[in-house]
Amino acid sequence: MIVNSQDLPARYLRPGAPESTWRCLARRGMLHSECEAFEQIRLAPDTGWSHDADHGTEVTLYVVAGRGTVDDEAGRRPLDPGSVLLVPARSALRVTAGGDGLNLAVVRVLPTEITAELPARVPELPAHEQTAIFRPESDGP
Repeated sequence: MIVNSQDLPARYLRPGAPESTWRCLARRGMLHSECEAFEQIRLAPDTGWSHDADHGTEVTLYVVAGRGTVDDEAGRRPLDPGSVLLVPARSALRVTAGGDGLNLAVVRVLPTEITAELPARVPELPAHEQTAIFRPESDGP
């Protein structure tokens, strides 16, 4: 994972709307993680954000603060602080902030059909850093 500096400036979701921002807090490097990204989205009051079905990731949305609604194939539902949404791959949704705005933590992961094709990853530690908890199997004694 590539972790970004906390002071990295957020990007505006809409030009001229500084209250609605997106910030990537961490992202994968190459194909070495099923986790695509960890993001923060802040929506200004009564504005929205959409996840498109063709984005190619599964998404978990956690409402950090604020209230709003989500519209997807299941219909419209309220979002309150602490709400969690699990969005399968190839699903679309729209989140709309309520009158006080909405602060979301977003985790994007690759779907199973992609991760199943990735080679197995084993952490590589120098021999002097290996412990009884992590000691890769070897061919020899």
